[in-house]
Amino acid sequence: MLRHSLIFKQVTLPEHPLSWPAPFDLNLGLKEVLLIEGVDLAESEALLSVAATLRAPAGGRVRHWGKDTAKAPRSELYHLRRQIAYITPRQVLLHRLTLMENIALGPCYYQDCTVWEVSRQHGALLEFLGLGPYLSRFPPQVPEAVYFRALWARELVKGPELILAALEGPLRAGETYKMVFPWLKNYLEEQDRAAIIMGRSLKAFHPLAHRLLRLQAGHLEESRFLEQKEQPLTAFLSLL
Repeated sequence: MLRHSLIFKQVTLPEHPLSWPAPFDLNLGLKEVLLIEGVDLAESEALLSVAATLRAPAGGRVRHWGKDTAKAPRSELYHLRRQIAYITPRQVLLHRLTLMENIALGPCYYQDCTVWEVSRQHGALLEFLGLGPYLSRFPPQVPEAVYFRALWARELVKGPELILAALEGPLRAGETYKMVFPWLKNYLEEQDRAAIIMGRSLKAFHPLAHRLLRLQAGHLEESRFLEQKEQPLTAFLSLL
């Protein structure tokens, strides 16, 4: 069990999608990237919100790094969520804070550091995502793609061990993910990082993944990818 970041055991989701098997099992290895393809945003959020411990399952058990979240006290759940990045298009930034203040909010609260210290520590990430010119602006003042990249930055500066992401929309799937992908690839190659990425079409992320689950006629059909380190650079051309 300790070889897994996340285990769903006979889980039924709140407002369980009709097209999903009920109940269902799902395992995510410690250093595994799992894609779940062919699902819309509502279905993605139904699963990811339970995986992020933001909602309890209607039935079954959810374990993170071997621990049953249903038995964990609230203080442990708060600590657990600091290890999890939860990214969906419906996540929001606080409009009264600048982009940089939004991104730094978690580290400032939990690590008692300043916004400037977070900016300096994570400057490479912020520049890589093209956020530098926008950091002093407020969320309503920036383009949609910049807003969404700031959501990614806010979660990645936490140094998460588990990344849960729902992809939606042609704009985000284009410009934004071309910028996020290389950083995400390098990040997930670090020890014991894992991710679940969900969306209707995830072809651009196949080079990153170890397994793919595709919703087909009421069940999840599994495909496995060859070891990603052996893939040639041409495997990444779909992102260009």
